[in-house]
Amino acid sequence: MDEGPVRAGDRALDALPTPGHTVGHLVFRDAAASMLFAGDHVLPHITPSIGFEPAPPVLPLGEYIRSLELVRRLPDTRLLPAHGHVTRSVHDRVDELLAHHDDRLESTLVAVLPGEPASAHEVAGRLLWTRRARPLGRLSPVNRMLAVLETAAHLDLLVARSLLRSDPTDGVRRYARS
Repeated sequence: MDEGPVRAGDRALDALPTPGHTVGHLVFRDAAASMLFAGDHVLPHITPSIGFEPAPPVLPLGEYIRSLELVRRLPDTRLLPAHGHVTRSVHDRVDELLAHHDDRLESTLVAVLPGEPASAHEVAGRLLWTRRARPLGRLSPVNRMLAVLETAAHLDLLVARSLLRSDPTDGVRRYARS
């Protein structure tokens, strides 16, 4: 692909790599029209799944947060997501998503009990899910799997930040307080 903007009719769109939800995710920014075609990177009502790939990167949540920060540094635009309504401010939603992940990192850290190494599944079972604050066991099987993958992504980022450690035991990663 040639360098420079992608042409779409009379529009010039800047393609910006935003990995995290998926490895090759891109958003497209139309600076002239003050719009961001965000795909699944910035959604108005939910957070995208993190870590649900055949070969996820080492720190998918770290990549996602860096991608959110990249979008946040751009001038504010209208958000055109893959799912949900158009909203007036990408910045407002990015700020909410960053705050959500900060809160989730904190609650995930608290869910790793001192002296009790736990798997991502065990930690996910100590957290509440969705806006309705449901326990893991009340989610559908697919959503339980996504919750465990997202918990693992949060745990791995906490390990990278030296707030937890992880050790494989019989092929299962267990997380413990540092």
